[in-house]
Amino acid sequence: MNQLKKASKAAVFCYGFGDLASQFVWTFVGSYLSIYYSDVVGLGPGAIAAIMLIARIWDAFNDPMMGAIAENSSSKFGRFRPWIAFGCPFLAIFAVLTFTNPFGGGSSAGVIYAGVTYIIAGMLYTLVNIPYGALAGVMTEDSEQRNTLNAFRNIGMNVGMIVVNALSPVLLLAFSGQDATVATGSGYTWTAIVYSIISIPLFLAVFFSSREVLQRDPPQAKAKFDFGATIKSLVTNKYLMIVFAIMSVQMTAFMGRIAVCSFYVIYCLHSFTLISLIMTIPSIGAVVGSLFVPALAKKLGKRNVLMYSMIIQGAGLLIMYLAPFDNLPMIIAGDVIFGIFNIGFPMSLSMVSDSVDYMEEKSGLRTDGTAYATYGLATKLGNAIGGAGGGPLLFLFCYVANQEQTVAAMNGINMVVNLFPAILFVVGALLCLLWDMTDQDADDIRARLRARREQAFQE
Repeated sequence: MNQLKKASKAAVFCYGFGDLASQFVWTFVGSYLSIYYSDVVGLGPGAIAAIMLIARIWDAFNDPMMGAIAENSSSKFGRFRPWIAFGCPFLAIFAVLTFTNPFGGGSSAGVIYAGVTYIIAGMLYTLVNIPYGALAGVMTEDSEQRNTLNAFRNIGMNVGMIVVNALSPVLLLAFSGQDATVATGSGYTWTAIVYSIISIPLFLAVFFSSREVLQRDPPQAKAKFDFGATIKSLVTNKYLMIVFAIMSVQMTAFMGRIAVCSFYVIYCLHSFTLISLIMTIPSIGAVVGSLFVPALAKKLGKRNVLMYSMIIQGAGLLIMYLAPFDNLPMIIAGDVIFGIFNIGFPMSLSMVSDSVDYMEEKSGLRTDGTAYATYGLATKLGNAIGGAGGGPLLFLFCYVANQEQTVAAMNGINMVVNLFPAILFVVGALLCLLWDMTDQDADDIRARLRARREQAFQE
Protein backbone atom coordinates (compact mmCIF):
# COMPACT_ATOMS: atom_id res chain seq x y z
CA MET A 1 0.00 0.00 0.00
CA ASN A 2 1.34 3.46 -0.92
CA GLN A 3 2.50 5.92 1.70
CA LEU A 4 -0.06 8.45 2.94
CA LYS A 5 -0.19 11.61 0.88
CA LYS A 6 0.50 14.66 3.00
CA ALA A 7 0.61 18.44 2.74
CA SER A 8 3.95 20.24 2.74
CA LYS A 9 5.15 22.06 5.84
CA ALA A 10 4.72 25.38 4.05
CA ALA A 11 1.13 24.49 3.13
CA VAL A 12 0.32 23.53 6.74
CA PHE A 13 1.74 26.81 8.02
CA CYS A 14 0.10 28.97 5.35
CA TYR A 15 -3.26 27.27 5.78
CA GLY A 16 -3.79 29.32 8.94
CA PHE A 17 -3.53 32.51 6.88
CA GLY A 18 -6.98 31.81 5.46
CA ASP A 19 -8.73 32.15 8.78
CA LEU A 20 -6.43 35.02 9.71
CA ALA A 21 -7.73 36.82 6.61
CA SER A 22 -11.31 35.86 7.44
CA GLN A 23 -11.06 37.54 10.83
CA PHE A 24 -10.00 40.83 9.30
CA VAL A 25 -13.27 40.96 7.40
CA TRP A 26 -15.71 38.82 9.37
CA THR A 27 -14.70 39.29 13.02
CA PHE A 28 -14.83 43.02 12.48
CA VAL A 29 -18.29 42.63 10.97
CA GLY A 30 -19.40 40.28 13.74
CA SER A 31 -18.01 42.45 16.53
CA TYR A 32 -19.02 45.90 15.36
CA LEU A 33 -21.81 45.74 12.78
CA SER A 34 -24.63 45.57 15.34
CA ILE A 35 -23.38 48.59 17.27
CA TYR A 36 -22.65 50.40 13.96
CA TYR A 37 -26.22 49.78 12.81
CA SER A 38 -27.61 50.84 16.19
CA ASP A 39 -25.48 53.81 17.20
CA VAL A 40 -24.27 55.21 13.85
CA VAL A 41 -26.84 54.28 11.19
CA GLY A 42 -29.74 54.51 13.63
CA LEU A 43 -31.46 51.23 12.82
CA GLY A 44 -33.90 49.93 15.40
CA PRO A 45 -33.40 46.55 17.10
CA GLY A 46 -36.21 45.01 15.05
CA ALA A 47 -34.61 46.02 11.75
CA ILE A 48 -31.20 44.74 12.86
CA ALA A 49 -32.65 41.42 13.98
CA ALA A 50 -34.59 41.07 10.72
CA ILE A 51 -31.50 41.70 8.59
CA MET A 52 -29.49 39.11 10.51
CA LEU A 53 -32.28 36.55 10.38
CA ILE A 54 -33.03 36.97 6.66
CA ALA A 55 -29.34 36.62 5.86
CA ARG A 56 -29.13 33.35 7.78
CA ILE A 57 -32.29 31.97 6.19
CA TRP A 58 -30.73 32.63 2.79
CA ASP A 59 -27.56 30.89 3.99
CA ALA A 60 -29.60 27.72 4.50
CA PHE A 61 -29.90 27.56 0.70
CA ASN A 62 -26.74 29.37 -0.35
CA ASP A 63 -24.22 27.36 1.69
CA PRO A 64 -25.17 23.88 0.42
CA MET A 65 -25.34 25.22 -3.15
CA MET A 66 -21.83 26.63 -2.86
CA GLY A 67 -20.55 23.42 -1.33
CA ALA A 68 -22.08 21.39 -4.14
CA ILE A 69 -20.73 23.74 -6.82
CA ALA A 70 -17.22 23.63 -5.36
CA GLU A 71 -16.98 19.89 -4.84
CA ASN A 72 -18.28 19.22 -8.38
CA SER A 73 -16.03 21.77 -10.08
CA SER A 74 -12.81 20.84 -11.83
CA SER A 75 -9.70 22.77 -12.81
CA LYS A 76 -5.96 22.30 -13.03
CA PHE A 77 -5.77 23.90 -9.57
CA GLY A 78 -8.22 21.45 -8.02
CA ARG A 79 -11.83 21.70 -6.89
CA PHE A 80 -11.56 24.14 -3.98
CA ARG A 81 -8.47 26.33 -4.35
CA PRO A 82 -9.66 28.49 -7.30
CA TRP A 83 -12.69 29.78 -5.42
CA ILE A 84 -10.45 31.28 -2.73
CA ALA A 85 -8.41 33.26 -5.26
CA PHE A 86 -11.47 34.33 -7.25
CA GLY A 87 -13.68 35.39 -4.35
CA CYS A 88 -11.37 37.19 -1.93
CA PRO A 89 -11.22 40.58 -3.77
CA PHE A 90 -15.02 40.77 -3.98
CA LEU A 91 -15.36 39.81 -0.32
CA ALA A 92 -12.99 42.65 0.58
CA ILE A 93 -15.10 45.17 -1.38
CA PHE A 94 -18.40 44.20 0.23
CA ALA A 95 -16.88 44.03 3.70
CA VAL A 96 -16.24 47.76 3.26
CA LEU A 97 -19.69 48.47 1.83
CA THR A 98 -21.40 47.02 4.92
CA PHE A 99 -19.87 49.90 6.88
CA THR A 100 -21.13 52.66 4.57
CA ASN A 101 -24.39 54.53 5.03
CA PRO A 102 -25.38 56.53 1.92
CA PHE A 103 -29.13 56.70 2.69
CA GLY A 104 -29.44 57.08 6.47
CA GLY A 105 -30.93 54.57 8.87
CA GLY A 106 -34.27 56.30 9.25
CA SER A 107 -35.28 55.66 5.62
CA SER A 108 -36.52 52.50 3.95
CA ALA A 109 -33.66 52.83 1.47
CA GLY A 110 -31.19 52.83 4.37
CA VAL A 111 -32.62 49.60 5.78
CA ILE A 112 -32.66 47.94 2.34
CA TYR A 113 -29.10 49.06 1.62
CA ALA A 114 -27.89 47.67 4.95
CA GLY A 115 -29.64 44.37 4.33
CA VAL A 116 -28.47 43.94 0.73
CA THR A 117 -24.81 44.77 1.41
CA TYR A 118 -24.71 42.48 4.45
CA ILE A 119 -26.35 39.56 2.63
CA ILE A 120 -24.03 39.89 -0.39
CA ALA A 121 -21.01 40.10 1.92
CA GLY A 122 -22.22 36.89 3.58
CA MET A 123 -22.60 35.18 0.20
CA LEU A 124 -19.06 36.14 -0.76
CA TYR A 125 -17.77 34.95 2.59
CA THR A 126 -19.47 31.62 1.80
CA LEU A 127 -17.91 31.53 -1.66
CA VAL A 128 -14.42 31.86 -0.15
CA ASN A 129 -14.74 30.17 3.21
CA ILE A 130 -16.54 26.93 2.33
CA PRO A 131 -13.89 25.89 -0.23
CA TYR A 132 -11.22 27.01 2.25
CA GLY A 133 -12.67 24.84 5.02
CA ALA A 134 -13.15 21.84 2.73
CA LEU A 135 -9.56 22.18 1.55
CA ALA A 136 -8.13 20.74 4.80
CA GLY A 137 -9.89 17.45 4.13
CA VAL A 138 -8.26 17.00 0.72
CA MET A 139 -4.79 18.39 1.44
CA THR A 140 -3.72 15.25 3.34
CA GLU A 141 -4.73 11.67 4.00
CA ASP A 142 -3.14 11.69 7.45
CA SER A 143 -5.56 12.23 10.35
CA GLU A 144 -2.91 13.70 12.66
CA GLN A 145 -1.88 16.20 9.99
CA ARG A 146 -5.54 17.16 9.59
CA ASN A 147 -5.56 17.97 13.31
CA THR A 148 -2.40 20.04 12.81
CA LEU A 149 -3.89 21.86 9.82
CA ASN A 150 -6.98 22.76 11.82
CA ALA A 151 -4.85 23.75 14.81
CA PHE A 152 -2.96 26.19 12.57
CA ARG A 153 -6.31 27.41 11.32
CA ASN A 154 -7.41 28.02 14.92
CA ILE A 155 -4.16 29.87 15.59
CA GLY A 156 -4.74 32.02 12.50
CA MET A 157 -8.31 32.68 13.59
CA ASN A 158 -7.28 33.79 17.05
CA VAL A 159 -4.28 35.82 15.92
CA GLY A 160 -6.69 37.62 13.61
CA MET A 161 -9.10 38.17 16.46
CA ILE A 162 -6.25 39.49 18.63
CA VAL A 163 -5.26 42.01 15.98
CA VAL A 164 -8.83 43.03 15.16
CA ASN A 165 -9.91 43.32 18.79
CA ALA A 166 -6.75 45.13 19.86
CA LEU A 167 -6.50 47.55 16.95
CA SER A 168 -10.15 48.21 16.13
CA PRO A 169 -10.92 50.64 18.98
CA VAL A 170 -7.67 52.51 18.22
CA LEU A 171 -8.32 52.65 14.47
CA LEU A 172 -11.99 53.52 14.93
CA LEU A 173 -11.16 56.53 17.08
CA ALA A 174 -8.16 57.56 14.93
CA PHE A 175 -10.28 57.58 11.76
CA SER A 176 -13.17 59.32 13.55
CA GLY A 177 -11.36 62.62 13.86
CA GLN A 178 -9.20 64.48 16.34
CA ASP A 179 -10.22 64.18 20.01
CA ALA A 180 -13.01 61.71 19.15
CA THR A 181 -14.23 59.71 22.15
CA VAL A 182 -16.65 57.48 20.24
CA ALA A 183 -16.43 56.02 16.75
CA THR A 184 -18.12 57.82 13.87
CA GLY A 185 -19.29 56.46 10.52
CA SER A 186 -16.04 57.39 8.78
CA GLY A 187 -14.12 55.61 11.53
CA TYR A 188 -15.93 52.36 10.80
CA THR A 189 -15.58 52.73 7.01
CA TRP A 190 -11.84 53.41 6.97
CA THR A 191 -11.13 50.65 9.48
CA ALA A 192 -13.00 48.22 7.22
CA ILE A 193 -10.93 49.44 4.25
CA VAL A 194 -7.65 48.76 6.08
CA TYR A 195 -8.69 45.26 7.11
CA SER A 196 -10.03 44.37 3.68
CA ILE A 197 -6.79 45.35 1.95
CA ILE A 198 -4.80 43.18 4.37
CA SER A 199 -7.04 40.14 3.82
CA ILE A 200 -6.44 39.68 0.08
CA PRO A 201 -2.73 38.62 0.09
CA LEU A 202 -3.37 36.31 3.05
CA PHE A 203 -6.08 34.44 1.14
CA LEU A 204 -3.82 34.24 -1.91
CA ALA A 205 -1.02 32.72 0.20
CA VAL A 206 -3.33 29.78 0.93
CA PHE A 207 -4.12 29.39 -2.77
CA PHE A 208 -0.49 29.37 -3.89
CA SER A 209 0.92 27.14 -1.12
CA SER A 210 -1.72 24.40 -0.97
CA ARG A 211 -2.29 21.33 -3.15
CA GLU A 212 -5.26 18.97 -3.32
CA VAL A 213 -3.83 15.47 -2.95
CA LEU A 214 -7.09 13.62 -2.23
CA GLN A 215 -9.17 13.23 -5.35
CA ARG A 216 -12.45 11.48 -6.01
CA ASP A 217 -12.07 7.99 -7.43
CA PRO A 218 -12.91 7.71 -11.16
CA PRO A 219 -16.51 6.47 -10.74
CA GLN A 220 -17.36 9.45 -8.50
CA ALA A 221 -15.53 11.93 -10.73
CA LYS A 222 -17.38 10.76 -13.84
CA ALA A 223 -20.80 10.46 -12.23
CA LYS A 224 -23.40 13.13 -12.96
CA PHE A 225 -24.13 15.37 -9.99
CA ASP A 226 -27.25 14.25 -8.13
CA PHE A 227 -28.45 17.00 -5.79
CA GLY A 228 -31.03 14.76 -4.13
CA ALA A 229 -28.47 12.03 -3.43
CA THR A 230 -26.06 14.61 -2.02
CA ILE A 231 -28.63 16.08 0.35
CA LYS A 232 -29.70 12.58 1.43
CA SER A 233 -26.07 11.73 2.08
CA LEU A 234 -25.75 14.78 4.32
CA VAL A 235 -28.92 14.44 6.39
CA THR A 236 -28.46 10.69 6.89
CA ASN A 237 -24.85 11.14 7.97
CA LYS A 238 -25.44 10.86 11.71
CA TYR A 239 -21.96 12.05 12.64
CA LEU A 240 -22.23 15.17 10.48
CA MET A 241 -25.61 15.93 12.06
CA ILE A 242 -24.08 15.57 15.54
CA VAL A 243 -21.33 18.05 14.62
CA PHE A 244 -23.99 20.34 13.14
CA ALA A 245 -25.92 20.33 16.43
CA ILE A 246 -22.81 20.89 18.53
CA MET A 247 -21.59 23.75 16.36
CA SER A 248 -25.00 25.42 16.22
CA VAL A 249 -25.06 25.59 20.01
CA GLN A 250 -21.38 26.45 20.38
CA MET A 251 -21.49 29.22 17.82
CA THR A 252 -24.69 30.66 19.25
CA ALA A 253 -22.74 31.08 22.46
CA PHE A 254 -19.43 32.14 20.91
CA MET A 255 -20.44 34.47 18.07
CA GLY A 256 -23.54 35.72 19.85
CA ARG A 257 -21.33 36.76 22.73
CA ILE A 258 -18.87 38.51 20.40
CA ALA A 259 -21.73 40.49 18.87
CA VAL A 260 -22.75 42.02 22.22
CA CYS A 261 -19.53 41.89 24.25
CA SER A 262 -18.74 45.52 23.43
CA PHE A 263 -21.99 46.53 25.18
CA TYR A 264 -20.76 44.77 28.36
CA VAL A 265 -17.42 46.57 28.30
CA ILE A 266 -18.81 50.00 27.44
CA TYR A 267 -21.85 50.05 29.71
CA CYS A 268 -20.98 47.66 32.57
CA LEU A 269 -17.23 48.23 32.89
CA HIS A 270 -17.61 51.87 31.75
CA SER A 271 -14.64 51.87 29.38
CA PHE A 272 -14.52 51.94 25.59
CA THR A 273 -10.76 51.26 25.55
CA LEU A 274 -11.12 48.08 27.66
CA ILE A 275 -12.79 46.46 24.64
CA SER A 276 -9.29 45.69 23.34
CA LEU A 277 -8.23 43.93 26.54
CA ILE A 278 -11.41 41.96 27.23
CA MET A 279 -11.83 40.77 23.63
CA THR A 280 -8.12 40.11 23.01
CA ILE A 281 -7.31 38.00 26.09
CA PRO A 282 -9.42 35.00 24.91
CA SER A 283 -7.70 35.03 21.54
CA ILE A 284 -4.22 35.11 23.09
CA GLY A 285 -5.21 32.22 25.32
CA ALA A 286 -6.57 30.28 22.34
CA VAL A 287 -3.32 30.71 20.41
CA VAL A 288 -1.41 29.23 23.36
CA GLY A 289 -3.95 26.46 23.85
CA SER A 290 -3.97 25.56 20.14
CA LEU A 291 -0.27 24.70 20.27
CA PHE A 292 -1.19 21.69 22.41
CA VAL A 293 -4.19 20.57 20.35
CA PRO A 294 -2.46 17.86 18.25
CA ALA A 295 -0.91 16.27 21.36
CA LEU A 296 -4.16 16.48 23.32
CA ALA A 297 -6.14 14.98 20.44
CA LYS A 298 -3.66 12.12 20.17
CA LYS A 299 -3.93 11.39 23.90
CA LEU A 300 -7.62 12.07 24.64
CA GLY A 301 -9.31 11.80 21.26
CA LYS A 302 -10.99 14.56 19.26
CA ARG A 303 -14.42 14.23 20.83
CA ASN A 304 -13.12 14.44 24.39
CA VAL A 305 -10.94 17.48 23.69
CA LEU A 306 -13.98 19.24 22.23
CA MET A 307 -16.25 18.24 25.12
CA TYR A 308 -13.88 19.12 27.96
CA SER A 309 -12.89 22.43 26.37
CA MET A 310 -16.51 23.62 26.23
CA ILE A 311 -17.15 22.66 29.86
CA ILE A 312 -14.13 24.66 31.03
CA GLN A 313 -15.03 27.61 28.79
CA GLY A 314 -18.46 27.68 30.43
CA ALA A 315 -16.76 27.79 33.84
CA GLY A 316 -14.66 30.77 32.74
CA LEU A 317 -17.75 32.70 31.64
CA LEU A 318 -19.50 31.87 34.91
CA ILE A 319 -16.59 33.46 36.78
CA MET A 320 -16.99 36.60 34.66
CA TYR A 321 -20.73 36.66 35.31
CA LEU A 322 -20.26 36.41 39.08
CA ALA A 323 -17.51 39.06 39.17
CA PRO A 324 -18.51 42.56 40.35
CA PHE A 325 -18.09 45.12 37.59
CA ASP A 326 -15.29 46.85 39.50
CA ASN A 327 -13.35 43.61 40.14
CA LEU A 328 -11.19 43.67 37.02
CA PRO A 329 -8.76 40.93 38.19
CA MET A 330 -11.63 38.44 38.63
CA ILE A 331 -13.08 39.41 35.25
CA ILE A 332 -9.71 38.95 33.57
CA ALA A 333 -9.19 35.58 35.30
CA GLY A 334 -12.47 34.29 33.87
CA ASP A 335 -11.56 35.74 30.50
CA VAL A 336 -8.19 33.91 30.51
CA ILE A 337 -9.83 30.57 31.37
CA PHE A 338 -12.39 31.11 28.64
CA GLY A 339 -9.65 31.81 26.12
CA ILE A 340 -7.05 29.14 26.90
CA PHE A 341 -9.66 26.43 26.42
CA ASN A 342 -11.03 27.89 23.19
CA ILE A 343 -9.52 24.90 21.39
CA GLY A 344 -12.63 23.00 20.35
CA PHE A 345 -12.90 24.37 16.81
CA PRO A 346 -9.95 22.39 15.36
CA MET A 347 -11.49 19.22 16.74
CA SER A 348 -14.93 19.88 15.29
CA LEU A 349 -13.36 20.56 11.88
CA SER A 350 -11.43 17.30 12.00
CA MET A 351 -14.62 15.53 13.06
CA VAL A 352 -16.31 16.86 9.91
CA SER A 353 -13.57 15.17 7.85
CA ASP A 354 -14.15 11.96 9.81
CA SER A 355 -17.87 12.18 9.05
CA VAL A 356 -17.14 12.61 5.33
CA ASP A 357 -14.93 9.51 5.35
CA TYR A 358 -17.60 7.59 7.25
CA MET A 359 -20.29 8.48 4.72
CA GLU A 360 -18.05 7.82 1.71
CA GLU A 361 -17.51 4.27 2.93
CA LYS A 362 -21.20 3.84 3.66
CA SER A 363 -22.69 5.37 0.50
CA GLY A 364 -19.82 5.63 -1.99
CA LEU A 365 -20.34 9.40 -2.23
CA ARG A 366 -17.69 11.87 -1.03
CA THR A 367 -19.11 15.26 -0.05
CA ASP A 368 -16.23 17.42 1.22
CA GLY A 369 -17.73 20.70 -0.01
CA THR A 370 -21.34 20.17 1.02
CA ALA A 371 -20.33 18.63 4.36
CA TYR A 372 -18.25 21.67 5.18
CA ALA A 373 -21.09 23.85 3.92
CA THR A 374 -23.31 22.12 6.47
CA TYR A 375 -20.72 22.88 9.14
CA GLY A 376 -20.51 26.47 7.91
CA LEU A 377 -24.27 26.72 8.01
CA ALA A 378 -24.19 25.66 11.66
CA THR A 379 -21.71 28.43 12.44
CA LYS A 380 -23.86 30.98 10.62
CA LEU A 381 -27.01 29.68 12.27
CA GLY A 382 -25.36 30.12 15.64
CA ASN A 383 -24.14 33.55 14.60
CA ALA A 384 -27.65 34.48 13.49
CA ILE A 385 -29.37 33.26 16.64
CA GLY A 386 -26.75 34.88 18.83
CA GLY A 387 -26.58 38.08 16.80
CA ALA A 388 -30.32 38.41 16.25
CA GLY A 389 -31.18 37.39 19.80
CA GLY A 390 -28.54 39.36 21.66
CA GLY A 391 -29.76 42.81 20.64
CA PRO A 392 -33.44 42.30 21.48
CA LEU A 393 -32.45 40.69 24.78
CA LEU A 394 -30.45 43.79 25.66
CA PHE A 395 -33.47 45.99 24.97
CA LEU A 396 -35.64 43.54 26.92
CA PHE A 397 -33.43 44.34 29.91
CA CYS A 398 -34.08 48.06 29.31
CA TYR A 399 -30.84 48.92 27.50
CA VAL A 400 -30.89 52.47 26.06
CA ALA A 401 -28.31 53.36 23.40
CA ASN A 402 -25.78 56.09 24.22
CA GLN A 403 -27.14 56.56 27.76
CA GLU A 404 -26.02 55.67 31.29
CA GLN A 405 -27.62 52.30 32.03
CA THR A 406 -29.70 51.36 35.07
CA VAL A 407 -28.51 48.64 37.46
CA ALA A 408 -31.15 46.30 36.06
CA ALA A 409 -29.96 46.98 32.50
CA MET A 410 -26.32 46.34 33.42
CA ASN A 411 -27.23 43.07 35.13
CA GLY A 412 -29.20 42.08 32.05
CA ILE A 413 -26.28 42.87 29.77
CA ASN A 414 -24.07 40.72 32.02
CA MET A 415 -26.49 37.81 31.71
CA VAL A 416 -26.68 38.08 27.92
CA VAL A 417 -22.89 38.34 27.50
CA ASN A 418 -21.69 35.84 30.10
CA LEU A 419 -24.33 33.66 31.79
CA PHE A 420 -26.39 32.59 28.78
CA PRO A 421 -23.31 31.63 26.70
CA ALA A 422 -21.92 29.65 29.67
CA ILE A 423 -25.10 27.57 29.78
CA LEU A 424 -24.95 26.97 26.03
CA PHE A 425 -21.34 25.74 26.21
CA VAL A 426 -22.38 23.10 28.73
CA VAL A 427 -25.28 22.06 26.46
CA GLY A 428 -22.82 21.72 23.56
CA ALA A 429 -20.54 19.56 25.70
CA LEU A 430 -23.42 17.22 26.53
CA LEU A 431 -24.20 16.82 22.82
CA CYS A 432 -20.66 15.48 22.32
CA LEU A 433 -21.71 12.32 24.15
CA LEU A 434 -23.74 11.36 21.06
CA TRP A 435 -20.51 10.92 19.04
CA ASP A 436 -19.42 7.28 19.45
CA MET A 437 -16.84 6.96 16.65
CA THR A 438 -13.35 6.61 18.15
CA ASP A 439 -10.27 8.00 16.43
CA GLN A 440 -9.16 4.42 15.75
CA ASP A 441 -12.50 3.74 14.05
CA ALA A 442 -11.91 6.77 11.81
CA ASP A 443 -8.36 5.59 10.95
CA ASP A 444 -9.69 2.17 10.01
CA ILE A 445 -12.30 3.75 7.72
CA ARG A 446 -9.63 5.80 5.96
CA ALA A 447 -7.45 2.72 5.46
CA ARG A 448 -10.32 0.88 3.78
CA LEU A 449 -11.13 3.89 1.61
CA ARG A 450 -7.49 4.24 0.55
CA ALA A 451 -7.41 0.58 -0.51
CA ARG A 452 -10.66 1.10 -2.45
CA ARG A 453 -9.28 4.16 -4.27
CA GLU A 454 -6.05 2.40 -5.21
CA GLN A 455 -8.04 -0.42 -6.70
CA ALA A 456 -10.35 2.00 -8.58
CA PHE A 457 -7.44 3.94 -10.10
CA GLN A 458 -5.78 0.69 -11.20
CA GLU A 459 -8.87 -0.53 -13.04
